[in-house]
Amino acid sequence: MVISCTRRDAENRRYVPPPIGNGDLSLQIDYCGSMLQREYSGHMTPVICRAGVRYDFGTRPLVRFGAFECGPEGAGEVVDWEQSLDPQHGIVASTTTYADGRQQQASSFCLLDRNVIVLRRRLSGQGDFVFTYTLKGRRMLAGGMPGTGIDYHIDGQSQYRGKIFILADQPVTTEVEDRSGPLGACDVTWTIRSSAPEITLFMAFDDCVPAQLLALGYDGLLAEQRRLWDEYWEEGWVELPDKKLQEVYATSQYHLRINATRWSMPVGLFPTHWDGCYFGFDEMFMFRGLASSGHLSVARRVPEFRRSHLEAAQARAHKYFGKTSSAALFVWETVEVPGVEGAPPGFWLEHIFHMSTIACCANDYYRYTGDCDYLRQCGYPLLRACAEYFRIHAIYEEASGRIYIGKCTDLERLGAGRENAYMTSCGAINTLNAAADAADVLAEDKELAGEWRRLADGLRRYLPNDGEKYIPYPGCPDKSVAVFSGIFPFPALPQDDPLQRRALDDFLAVAETAGNMYPLGTSVCAWYASWMAIVYARLGDGDAALALLSKAAAATGCFSEIFEIYETGHHPWFTTAEGSFVQAVNELLVQDGRVGVAMPSSWRQVAFKLPGLYGKTITFQS
Repeated sequence: MVISCTRRDAENRRYVPPPIGNGDLSLQIDYCGSMLQREYSGHMTPVICRAGVRYDFGTRPLVRFGAFECGPEGAGEVVDWEQSLDPQHGIVASTTTYADGRQQQASSFCLLDRNVIVLRRRLSGQGDFVFTYTLKGRRMLAGGMPGTGIDYHIDGQSQYRGKIFILADQPVTTEVEDRSGPLGACDVTWTIRSSAPEITLFMAFDDCVPAQLLALGYDGLLAEQRRLWDEYWEEGWVELPDKKLQEVYATSQYHLRINATRWSMPVGLFPTHWDGCYFGFDEMFMFRGLASSGHLSVARRVPEFRRSHLEAAQARAHKYFGKTSSAALFVWETVEVPGVEGAPPGFWLEHIFHMSTIACCANDYYRYTGDCDYLRQCGYPLLRACAEYFRIHAIYEEASGRIYIGKCTDLERLGAGRENAYMTSCGAINTLNAAADAADVLAEDKELAGEWRRLADGLRRYLPNDGEKYIPYPGCPDKSVAVFSGIFPFPALPQDDPLQRRALDDFLAVAETAGNMYPLGTSVCAWYASWMAIVYARLGDGDAALALLSKAAAATGCFSEIFEIYETGHHPWFTTAEGSFVQAVNELLVQDGRVGVAMPSSWRQVAFKLPGLYGKTITFQS
C-alpha cells in the first residue's frame, strides 16, 4: 500500500511531512525530500530527534540533532510536487519540479533495526546536487568531517558522546561553516556537493561501520528494510473492504511502531509532542493498539517500563526513614529516569487514573499471552501496587457504608478537585478486580484480594448518577466522554447496565459540543470517536462503531495520519488516537478471542490475523 499526496491535494487538507524512524531516531521528510525549516500544523518544524537524549533542565526537552536540506543547486522555487508514504515498509518518496524545469526524485527511509537514514536522490538536467546538514544547539560541541564522522558532545540528562556519519556512494566535495559561539552554543553547517545525476547518502549515528553501508548500498539496505517490516507485519494484519479505513489503519500501525522507543511509547517522538515524554494514561491506548494487533513483543515494553519505575513510584507514594509503601504513585509525565516528573506545574498533576491505565497494560499483556512468569515478575507487582494506591490513598469509606474516590483531577475538561469522578472510579474498580484476579492465579494475597473486591463492589454501588444515567461527577452540568468509561477503557460494569447505556445515548446526542480533549472545535475528534467506537463494538453494535470510525477516518491528514484535533490542527501524528483507532478496528473483528461479534453488516469480505487470549492466534478470511 502506498498513500500519495499532491500539491493540489495539500491545498485542501492539512499537510504535515510524514515521519521516518525506528523508535530511536525520528525525523520528518517533506515534499522536497528535505527537512526545510518551515512550520506546519501543530507548530511542527522538521528536526532530527533521538529517544531518551534530553537536557536536564525544565521539562527535560529533547536534544535537537539538526536538520538537512537538499536538491538541485540554483533550481528556483518548487512549482509542483507529489509525495508518498509506504507505511508497510517505512519509505517516503517524492517527485519535485522546480522553476527551471529540473526534477528531483527522492526516496528516504530509516532502517528499522539500526540508526541509519538512507537518502537516494535522482536529478534530471544539468547542475550539482547540494546537501546541507546543520547541527545547532546549546550545551553542545561538534566538529569533524561527515565522511569520517562528526564528533558530538552534549551536556544533557547524561553526557552524550558519539559520531554522525554522512557517507555517499558517489564522489563529493565537502565544506564546513562553523558559526559556534562560546559556552557550547553549537552552530555548524556541512555542505556536500556532487555532480552525479544519482546519489545515495547514508546518515548514520554512533555504532556504524561505513564500509558495510557502502558495500550493501541502497538496494541491499532497502531489501533489509523490507524484510524487517514484512516480519513485523506478519505478526498481525487485517484486510478491510473499506480503502480509507485500511489506509488510516496502516498509517497508524506504521507510526505506532516507529514511535516505540526502547523504553515505552510517547505520544510522538517530536519536540511539539511533549518532547517525547511518557504518559501512563496515553501509553495504554498505544499499548492496546499494538497488543490487539499481535505486536506483543513491542507492546510488552510498556508494562516493563513501568515495572522498572515501580520502586520510584512506591517511594513517591510513601518513603520515610527507609520505610516504603506497598502502594505506587507514578508521576504524570515521565522521562526515562525513574521518578522524574516531566510536566510543568498544573492541576493535571492531580490525576490518579493513570494508576488504572498502567494496571490495564499490566493485566492485558497477561490475558493475551497467558505468561505466568511475566505475571509473577512484572504484571502482578504493578497490579498490586496500583490497587494498593487506591486502597490506601484514594478511597474513602463513610460510616453509612458509602465508598468513593476522593477529590482529584479526572478528564481535564471537567476541572479540578472532582470527588467521586466517574472515570477515575471505574478505573479504580477495574484495577482492584484485576489485581484480585491475578492474586488468585498466583495464589497470593488471599485476604488482600478479598478486600480489593469489597472496595470495588462498594465503588460500583456509589458511582455518580442522576437517577437515570451515570454522570461525570456528582452535580456535573457538562457532558463528557468520561461516561463511556465503565465499558472502555475500564471494563468495570456489566454491558447491559441500564444507567451506562443511557449515559452513552445522552452524550451522543450532543457529542459535537464536547467531542474534543480541549474546549475547542465543533466536531468529535478521532481519539474520542475511536474511543466510542470501541464501546459500541463491545456492545455488539458494529454498524454504530463503523460510522464513528468512518467519521474519524475522514478527518485525517494527507497521509491518513490522525491528529489529536484535526479541526484545529492540534498535534498531527498523534499516537494515542492512532492506538485507539487500531484497537477499534481490531475489536470489530475479534474480542476476547471471539470472532465477528461486532462485524459491520456491510462488510462482506474481510481477512485478518489477530491474537486471541492466552497465547492463541486467530486467522480468518470470509
